[in-house]
Amino acid sequence: MRRILIAPDSFKGTLSAGEVCRITSEVLAPEFDCVAHPLADGGEGTLEAIAHNLDSQWQTVRVQGPLPGQKVDARYLWLAEKETAVIEMAQASGLPLVPMGKRNPEITTSYGTGELIAHAVQRGAKHIQLAIGGSATNDGGLGLLMALGWRFLDYQDQSVGWGGQGLEKVTEIIPPMLNTFPQIALLCDVTNPFHGSNGAAFVYAPQKGADPAMVQRLDRGLEHFAQVVRKRDGFELNFSGAGAAGGIGGGVAWALKATIESGFTAIAQLTGLEQAMAQCDLVVTGEGCFDGQSHQGKVVGRVIELAQAMGKPAIVVAGQSQENQTKTPSNLKQIFTLVGSDIFPTTALNNPQWALQRRLVEVKQYLINLID
Repeated sequence: MRRILIAPDSFKGTLSAGEVCRITSEVLAPEFDCVAHPLADGGEGTLEAIAHNLDSQWQTVRVQGPLPGQKVDARYLWLAEKETAVIEMAQASGLPLVPMGKRNPEITTSYGTGELIAHAVQRGAKHIQLAIGGSATNDGGLGLLMALGWRFLDYQDQSVGWGGQGLEKVTEIIPPMLNTFPQIALLCDVTNPFHGSNGAAFVYAPQKGADPAMVQRLDRGLEHFAQVVRKRDGFELNFSGAGAAGGIGGGVAWALKATIESGFTAIAQLTGLEQAMAQCDLVVTGEGCFDGQSHQGKVVGRVIELAQAMGKPAIVVAGQSQENQTKTPSNLKQIFTLVGSDIFPTTALNNPQWALQRRLVEVKQYLINLID
């Protein structure tokens, strides 16, 4: 048991998946041959995970940010051999781009994400993987589609404008003259519908700056827009997953015929996770907080499942754990946490690299004993 696959998610807010791989490989060497394979699920760290595992080129484009009047330099990945662009919505339209006091999903727009898609199309992309985690918007995809040539008009034949405020004003939809786009896959694991009590506005708009009255207005707007689309095209927007990224899931599935795919599954396939795991003896995975939700489609749970299916033992290294080990899969041999009697939570948060290095010394000894 000498070759180890290091396949973590990011430790949210502290360490990227790539950093976790690098530190783990440094500590476990030279006793172990480590194969670094950072992962993501369509949210934070998606581009970095793919860039590490595949031959790709970074593209930087100056685009519209989530706020009116805001410009940002957003990056995406170009995979020349696959004629594929991998775009992360958070790069152009992400919540971290909006200062806390200015968060307002009635005015934030997904227009910049549409500009990234347009740039990829001009490069000749035949396939686009759009990771939609971490958005600042609740505009149903109107901004994104406007950047690609769609027009959304009110009863006075004027543009409804940017942001979620425009949804309730739409009375006419005019598609672009050239309405042909590459195959687009939306990467996410959200199952919320477009509108309603479990829809985009009620579930996600509050964290994007909406107060209760705004949430009600945004939900009415999403419902109204869904009615306009249903009457015009017979397309039902209120399906499972349509509420992802403030309604991007529904809007882009309708207008661009995009498919919605599991972020983890798509990234695992794209980066060859199964092939990498087949050549290793043991899997080390991890995340910031390992708990019951980790087994409900999150990266770490899916890695453990795949390892079990392939007959590979696995261990977890996490910032902290709330997992009951009696419920975990039989191939999960051990859970290590950065936080412990020797490392306080504040210390782990303030010095995550040091905390990880320190804990990995124990992991290394455990693995040596496991072999012996």
